Amino acid sequence: MRLGFVEVKYKRPVTVPDKFTDQLPKKVILFLNVQYHNQYENIKKQLETAGKDVVSVRPKHAWYDGQILGCSTEEWDKGQDAFVYIGDGLFHPKAILFNNTQPVYMYDPKTDKIKVLEQKHLEQINKQRKGALASFYASTNIGVLITTKYGQMRIRDSLKLQERFPEKTFYFLIADVIDFSKLEDFPFLECFVNTACPRIMDDNQKVPRPLTNIGDLGVEW
Repeated sequence: MRLGFVEVKYKRPVTVPDKFTDQLPKKVILFLNVQYHNQYENIKKQLETAGKDVVSVRPKHAWYDGQILGCSTEEWDKGQDAFVYIGDGLFHPKAILFNNTQPVYMYDPKTDKIKVLEQKHLEQINKQRKGALASFYASTNIGVLITTKYGQMRIRDSLKLQERFPEKTFYFLIADVIDFSKLEDFPFLECFVNTACPRIMDDNQKVPRPLTNIGDLGVEW
């Protein structure tokens, strides 16, 4: 199947208000999701004019510097005091918190609302991640979830698990769309490893047994 990706742009000019910039610490990493990214340089200049030191980074799976994806869960260490996210919704900025301790200052141009995300907003997910990781090490029969979706299929990385953990038995479950309800058909599996988008962890309460990301086992996303 041929795929086409169409970037939809937010056309209204975004002006970052003083009530937002006044809250920010000195050094920040700036992120926007793709519909706002055409205004990245302008927003960066606004922050710099307000006296902020703005750092640009490019996540591994992004097309542009400063573009945040839902799967951009990697760690950044640029001496930043905080992150800035200009956009709407919580899905994208929450990705930043998965492996970074600094807060995320959010400004939504559509609603003019300001919010600060901190580690406490991922407290429940982080508890589940730690519990699932402990379950993995204590389990023998492991189900490995593999998707055939473009950009998410990681069969080679999945097979490496058998080499790294020879004391365990791995069962590889492959599908296009991972249907959590179907996992009940494998009652002998004690734990699952997700090799698709790491944000599946947001829905881990739908999985019948503990679910850990392959990245938490040291296999890089």
